[in-house]
Amino acid sequence: MHWPASGCCPASRARKATAYVSEELGKSLSLGELRFNPFTFRAEAHDIAIRERGPATGKPLVALRRLALDFQLSSLWKGAYTFGEVALEGPYANAIVRPDGSLNLVELVPGERDDSPTPSVFVGHLAVTGGAIDFADHSRRLQPSKRLAPIHFELRDFHTMAGQGGDFRLAAAGDQGERFDWHGRVSLQPFASQGDFTVAKLQARTAYEFLSEQLPMELAAGELDVAGHYDFSAGGADGLRLDAALSQAKASGLTLRAKGDAEDAVVLPGAELAGTRFSWQKREILIDALRLDGLETALRMEADGSFNLQRLLPPVDTAVAPTDKPWLFQLGRLSVENADVQFEDRMVRPASRFHLQPLSLAAERVSLDLAQAVPIHLSATVNGKARLALQGEVVLADNAGKLQLDLSGLPLRDVLAYLPDFPRLELRSGDVAAKGELELPSGIGKGPQLAFRGEATIDRFSLVERASRREVVAWDRVDARGVHYTQAPEAVRIAQVRARKAFAIVVVEPDSTLNLANLFAGQASASPQTGPPMAIRIDDLQLDDATMAFADQSIDPNFSARVEALRGHLRGLSTAADAVARVELDGQVINRYSPVRIEGGINPFAYDRQTDLKMSFRNIDLPIFNPYSGRFAGYAIAKGKLTTELHYRIDHRQLEAAHHVILDQLEWGQETDSKEKVSLPIRLATSLLKNRDGVIDLDLPVTGSLDDPSFRVWPVVWQILKNILVRIVTAPFDFIGSLFKGAEQAQYVDFAPGSATIPDGARQNLATLAKGLAERPAIRLDIPSGPALDVDAGAMADARLAEALLGLRKGEPVAWDSLDIDDQIDLLEKLYRQQLGHRPDLPRPEVAEEASRQERKAERKQGERDGLRQALLPRYQPGPAELEELGRQRANAIQDALLAEDSLDPARVFISAAKGPAPHEGGVRVELALE
Repeated sequence: MHWPASGCCPASRARKATAYVSEELGKSLSLGELRFNPFTFRAEAHDIAIRERGPATGKPLVALRRLALDFQLSSLWKGAYTFGEVALEGPYANAIVRPDGSLNLVELVPGERDDSPTPSVFVGHLAVTGGAIDFADHSRRLQPSKRLAPIHFELRDFHTMAGQGGDFRLAAAGDQGERFDWHGRVSLQPFASQGDFTVAKLQARTAYEFLSEQLPMELAAGELDVAGHYDFSAGGADGLRLDAALSQAKASGLTLRAKGDAEDAVVLPGAELAGTRFSWQKREILIDALRLDGLETALRMEADGSFNLQRLLPPVDTAVAPTDKPWLFQLGRLSVENADVQFEDRMVRPASRFHLQPLSLAAERVSLDLAQAVPIHLSATVNGKARLALQGEVVLADNAGKLQLDLSGLPLRDVLAYLPDFPRLELRSGDVAAKGELELPSGIGKGPQLAFRGEATIDRFSLVERASRREVVAWDRVDARGVHYTQAPEAVRIAQVRARKAFAIVVVEPDSTLNLANLFAGQASASPQTGPPMAIRIDDLQLDDATMAFADQSIDPNFSARVEALRGHLRGLSTAADAVARVELDGQVINRYSPVRIEGGINPFAYDRQTDLKMSFRNIDLPIFNPYSGRFAGYAIAKGKLTTELHYRIDHRQLEAAHHVILDQLEWGQETDSKEKVSLPIRLATSLLKNRDGVIDLDLPVTGSLDDPSFRVWPVVWQILKNILVRIVTAPFDFIGSLFKGAEQAQYVDFAPGSATIPDGARQNLATLAKGLAERPAIRLDIPSGPALDVDAGAMADARLAEALLGLRKGEPVAWDSLDIDDQIDLLEKLYRQQLGHRPDLPRPEVAEEASRQERKAERKQGERDGLRQALLPRYQPGPAELEELGRQRANAIQDALLAEDSLDPARVFISAAKGPAPHEGGVRVELALE
């Protein structure tokens, strides 16, 4: 039987409750039907609601559709308020945190404090069904709200006495599909609970909206699932104690953003914790494993060295006071699988970008003790091609660590921003690989200072000129072994570098500048040089089948040549000021029959300090130099071989250079119309320079100071060569005389007038000349055989007249000049009558009056003699044929003297009637000519 509330004591209770709520709490209470059974002590209340005062509009603060209490009489002897059943149907609460941080429902709690002990209560079964809670937090920037419904709660055999308690279960659902399940045991003395809980499909965005001020980043999307066991107590001898172990903790579809950004910074399709334990009393969090699957992020290093993802982390608070006992955090294993990381480095220009996908990372023994070494293993594909692997240990406290690096197939174009920038050059291809130990030495506060030991390789390298697309430097493969690099101080030492099929070209451009000087000018570095230059040492640089090409586009036609099959070693290469590298290289020009040898010592980083280098080029076919010979010599080269030995010594910018040049069997071909050819008889110079074997052997020394801005080696060499040629062609006999002493005096042969007899001294000179010409088989000798001169004709007429006169005299032969003047006159008169048939009728010579008689007589005799002689001489003058014959006799005499010892080939001696003798100091001079 039930008594309605309006008819009995419940009604008065209702009035008192309504008055209390109104007067003490300032709220409005509405009650529905109240029932109470005095026999069973069962009470019910329906439609209970507390609202703000005013019209009954909007949501109530709290409400209850039905409340049922089943009080037990056994309470009298059990010493505890005993309820067999407590039922709450449709409970509701509208909880709002106001902008000032106060909770509206706190106003429903009486203001006075009740310090009385907790009464002893026993509840057999408490059931809450169909509950709902609306919660809104207006104190937060996002003003989040959430509704939980339905809510079911069940409590069994619950006792408030010390050491007692009861079993409970709570189940609830959120308005976005979340599910909450909590069951276990709870007690009040002490306040403690043990049980299990499950949270499913908790929306990350909802959690963020309620915790946005506490979280450093924004949770834009995702779901969280958590399940586990806990053990909680408070107020006991041990104080607050909370231990928990998660059987499940995972997130799916999680996205993170920096606050205020519109784009996601991190996308995490899946994350899962395994073996998580928490202890408040021990202040420790222990996690066996954390797995992140499919992570996607764009990591960016800004120009100031900071990372964009740092905005997702809380700021470091250096003012936090240390606690009595720091928290212990240990993560047994962190694993990142199938991650996709876009990395951009804005510290270089242009910004460098790397796509790491898939990326896997495993780290072990992660903790808050940053001084503890953490083993890691990372593997990734970089930019869809390169393979990267890192394995080792890192110490985060001081940026230290040792990692085994294995990188392969990384295109050099991907790291161009970190290399020197030469605007006129373009990297066409090249892949880099490295394997070894990467070390980050301890350096707290100084940033990472890299060190690397291992090996590296660059494959298929090609550097081209941007404008012409011409390849400048290339190689098939370069292997570096025993690499040791340190960042501070910046230095690299390499035990061995082996370059296979390396190629480089030096080009003289049309404007006569060098391509390398142009191409490598205007270097722009990715980062400014702030310290000393890097120290470099290569113990052994080995070249294998290298090629050095040379092209000259300043001449027409263009010239090109290649030193191929270059192999050998450069040992001890170093940037140290006093270092001298040993060079031993062998190669070939055109083919294996033209070997090249380079040896000596040089510091290529400071060549002007100390250099001693020898280079030899042998058996090179000369026609390849036709572009130069046609331009400067005026002739193409038909055939010949070049062998040259060069020796350069530089001691603190003072140069001593020796050029030993050998031209074998040089033959000139067709003449060119070059306007720059030397104005010299180049063929004659060549013939003079050739020895018996057809070889030209020249030594061209050069000395000078590299500090002299006008000093250039090869222009000096060319000037020396031109000077030699000028001296040779302008004084060829002097040149031969420099080789064979006395031969220079054979250029001129002096004859007595009318005579073809060679003086003894001239004959010896001609013999010496013959020996010299024998050593210069390309030289021909021309001997003039032109007609004799007038002085020869006079001498011949005098000789014939004297012979005719002496023929008229009887007795022993005597010389004409030994006869006295009377005998000479008698013979002259006799010959005159014989030749003319009458006595001579000659004018009497004039005699000075003041002369003595004897003097006048002597003068008359001399005049008579000379008159007779002049009258007879025309009859004894030689004719043209006789003068020509004398010229030929003289040429033949010279020829006989040259060929007397059979050392000179007669075919090289030519008698030429095109040129004759010349008068010289009362005699006749014949000048020989070389061709």
